[in-house]
Amino acid sequence: MEDKFETEETYSNPQDFKAQSDNATRTQESLEPALFVTPTSEFSKDDKNTPSGQHIENDVRTGMEDFTSSVIANSSCDEPLLTSENISMDVETGTNITGLTESESQNISSESVVIQCSNKQISTSVPTENTALSDFQGPLIQKQTLLIRIEFDRDQYLRGCKWSVDGNMILTTTSDNKFYAYNFAQEQICSQQDFSEWKPTTIINETGTVYDYCWFNQASNPSFFLTTSKDNPIHNWDANTGELISSYRAYNQMDELSAAYSLCYSLDGRKIYCGFNKMIRVFDTDRPGRECQSRPTYVGKVGGQCGIISCLAPSPQGGMYAAGSYSRSIGLYYEPQGEAVCVFEGQQGGVTHVAFSRDGTKLFSGGRKDPEILCWDLRNPGQILFVAVRKVETNQRIYFDQDSTGRYLISGNHDGTVTLWDTLQTPVQARPDTDFVLESCQQFKVHNDTVNGICFHPTLPVFATSSGQRHSPVLDNEDFLDESLQENTLKLWLYK
Repeated sequence: MEDKFETEETYSNPQDFKAQSDNATRTQESLEPALFVTPTSEFSKDDKNTPSGQHIENDVRTGMEDFTSSVIANSSCDEPLLTSENISMDVETGTNITGLTESESQNISSESVVIQCSNKQISTSVPTENTALSDFQGPLIQKQTLLIRIEFDRDQYLRGCKWSVDGNMILTTTSDNKFYAYNFAQEQICSQQDFSEWKPTTIINETGTVYDYCWFNQASNPSFFLTTSKDNPIHNWDANTGELISSYRAYNQMDELSAAYSLCYSLDGRKIYCGFNKMIRVFDTDRPGRECQSRPTYVGKVGGQCGIISCLAPSPQGGMYAAGSYSRSIGLYYEPQGEAVCVFEGQQGGVTHVAFSRDGTKLFSGGRKDPEILCWDLRNPGQILFVAVRKVETNQRIYFDQDSTGRYLISGNHDGTVTLWDTLQTPVQARPDTDFVLESCQQFKVHNDTVNGICFHPTLPVFATSSGQRHSPVLDNEDFLDESLQENTLKLWLYK
């Protein structure tokens, strides 16, 4: 029987799905390493605010560093500046950031970007991964400038946007199951005269509803990306040519083709993790076809992670990956055999997005019709470090992302705004029986419709946003629909 959360449909009517309880309990289940080998294993449930996961293997803990936090002053957000045309871009390397003392600036590595907008010059600096985070205070996005705006048909709402690993291409998909890849190479940007006519490099069609997609995470083939859609195998495409490179086919117990609901590459790019109903299948990247390793996530009385595996993410430390489920659970799995380390719950809605912090010590998760982004402490699996509150009122996947330093967290909202959090701020606990809440440091409007996709450029101070959702007329007046609130666009922003 198919899971009731099989397809990811998006509705603006909140009655289409039952809202989840605001005070949903958060539980954690610590599993034995040989979960699916020893049927007699039992779970030990701990309160979410107590140190849990004490049975986790020592090698999983190896390499995880202590989390440190410091308090910085909240800063208000500036409004968008302007829409730029006839833009040229030059990238230079600098060693100073405005506002720091001479001694502090010696510890800072940054990239200085100079933008020529007609007769006006805009310069900006952004710290790189080697930045001394404790020295650099203030909001990441002090001002944002619209670089590019790409409009799509009103019936084709977007479903996220993602940068390639080298930052030279950006990919988005629309509700009519088409993928649009745009070249963001510096020489192409400098030669553009009218950004409203910025054409996609390739347009790729899938025949079924798109469930998930991701770029190849290695510099050897940065233009390759995977897609999975209804009634189709996993496809590997070349974004430069639009050519289908290879396919990966999964079959169920009836020897029928089974479509994956989520996918991601391993950290080294050699494996492809694919999510199914109570199952994760692993393909070898270099061996297309039907040969794969099947890893059940839920087995009989042993239990485990049930439901459709809706999202996956590899750990930046390697040797482990996370899986989110529409059953509101999150599982951590240890390589090379994929043993379950632990499974814990806490989202109010089905989990739609998971992402590790840059240092691998924390895991962020978000869900359907769930206003909370939860930050899990992986040194004590099942314990929540803090909650970041956003606006999510539909069942569609609302992406969030981190900047290159891992300090700032950003997410889209249902009302067309984006919210930014500084993870080095100290979370606040209103009552002893509630979770710690991380206050946002910025919020500003970028679209008139739901911001479902947001992604930082890997090296430049640029981020992309995508918008749209499925709209339906008001029930008591079928002829009424506010078109001013409907926007299906992809935008690129410069920030400083």
